[in-house]
Amino acid sequence: MFKYRIIDNFLSKNDLDIVSNLKLGKIENKGKRVFHNRIHKNGAIESSCLSKEIIKKMHNRYFPIAINLLKEFSEKKIELYEYSDFHIVITGKDYNYPIHVDAHNKLLSGVIYLKPDNNLGTRLYEENKKDFVELEWKSNRSLFFSRNNKTFHSYKSNGISERVTLIYNLMTTNVKDVCKIDGDSYKILKLKEYFKKMLN
Repeated sequence: MFKYRIIDNFLSKNDLDIVSNLKLGKIENKGKRVFHNRIHKNGAIESSCLSKEIIKKMHNRYFPIAINLLKEFSEKKIELYEYSDFHIVITGKDYNYPIHVDAHNKLLSGVIYLKPDNNLGTRLYEENKKDFVELEWKSNRSLFFSRNNKTFHSYKSNGISERVTLIYNLMTTNVKDVCKIDGDSYKILKLKEYFKKMLN
């Protein structure tokens, strides 16, 4: 199993209340909606459902924790950091996202479970993509890891309730150097992206 960290009660009570009580609208049973919020290294902020003030405060509060986690998982990636995502993701009660590894631009992948009180946590897989552990869902529980070609995971709703999470990622645009660190071929990655685009 790849290395990961679970941190309970990750958000302060005030921040948890703010992100859990957003009016996000309705979602289809098999649907997914992503509300993008982002803060760049230079302080520039992009927001959709959180105020710029809240994004800045959350960045100041949680970035020291996140960057230390990245240091623990893959210290060489720290110098590649460019921006942080604070996306709110809502999925319908029947939504199911398949087994995958995250994109190379994610230096640190993080998810904080928001609501409801009962749902399904992330599944983390062994390299064979058959054996897995499923994390217990708990409001304000967070999961963090740094992607590589073995960090297989998936997630789905429980068939009863919508699933709302905060995605907190440390990001880069320097995918070429990420490939070097992770031992992946940048040329093959670009070829895969090219053919995927052509097929779509």
